[in-house]
Amino acid sequence: MSQTIAFMFGINGEIKKRSAKRWFTIPLAIVFISCSWGTRQAKLGEQFAMRPKDRVTVAGTGLTIRLDGVGHQTFSGPGPAPGAAAYVELLVSSESGSRSMRISAGESTEVDDYFIKVNSAYPFRSQGGPRCELTISKR
Repeated sequence: MSQTIAFMFGINGEIKKRSAKRWFTIPLAIVFISCSWGTRQAKLGEQFAMRPKDRVTVAGTGLTIRLDGVGHQTFSGPGPAPGAAAYVELLVSSESGSRSMRISAGESTEVDDYFIKVNSAYPFRSQGGPRCELTISKR
């Protein structure tokens, strides 16, 4: 242990420059890496998959989408087909602002000049969920 202390500190108790740079560079690298993990990029017109808390920016559109959750609504008596009972909760940010929305599987909605279509939603672990598949297209 005394060798480690001697390595980090000089004769007068000053931290060596090399050690100081290392202690500064490592946390800085961790911050940059963790910030870049948070957002993926998708292309306009291509289907992409998301899991809860994923963030996706759509190239060239100014849209950022965060999947807040995937759910399933049950109905007593006659109701929609089982696939239509699944829905996604999204937070969509665009040039006109941010808003939360709930969209059922198979449906689409407009945001600015774009359509967001929920191709599929899988709320259950037995289906590999929770996850969904979306497509963003130009209006």
